Amino acid sequence: MIKRLLVTVILVNTSILALTGQTNQHMLGLRAGYNISGMDSRPTRNYKSITTYENYSLVYTYYHDLWGTIDFFGIQSGISKLSQGYKTDEGENRYQVISIPLVSQFHFDFWKMRLLLNAGCFGGYRQNRVNFDGSGFDEFDNKIDLGIIAGGGLAFILKPLEFHLEGNYHYSFTYLHDPTKYSDRDYLFANPKQLILSITLNIQL
Repeated sequence: MIKRLLVTVILVNTSILALTGQTNQHMLGLRAGYNISGMDSRPTRNYKSITTYENYSLVYTYYHDLWGTIDFFGIQSGISKLSQGYKTDEGENRYQVISIPLVSQFHFDFWKMRLLLNAGCFGGYRQNRVNFDGSGFDEFDNKIDLGIIAGGGLAFILKPLEFHLEGNYHYSFTYLHDPTKYSDRDYLFANPKQLILSITLNIQL
């Protein structure tokens, strides 16, 4: 009984020390991005990338010591409005996506800078599609957008401000449309992809 009590006390004290030793930092930021978006298809089709500038995000970042020991861990989320699309021989197709990312952001601090490494996922909703022929979404198109994010960048710390320059690759696991949209026999699998080069102005809370 005494041994169990001692073990319990030690564990509680250790947990309290770990929690009190954590370094927490909250940031809220506005992001603008340059988007190079395209399409990954099977079988391969002649899809070409397009570029857009109408990409904005409200971002929340939380840096903390994971389990009281890993002091370079952080999480990031927010809401983004992204302009995406692709080009075919017939013309250009564009659509917008409201997206919510959830990213683990590892930061390695030096001087007044940070090296950033990102890995995570996103969920979104596709809307306002405009095709080269003036048409929009139809019953074969998927509006739900789910995928992964990977990337990195540099942060410049000028307290209470912090500037992030990043490049992040987004790959959608949900097809842009039903594989049978154009043929019941010859399936076409189309996964949107994009590279977003961005700058974020954060304020440390």
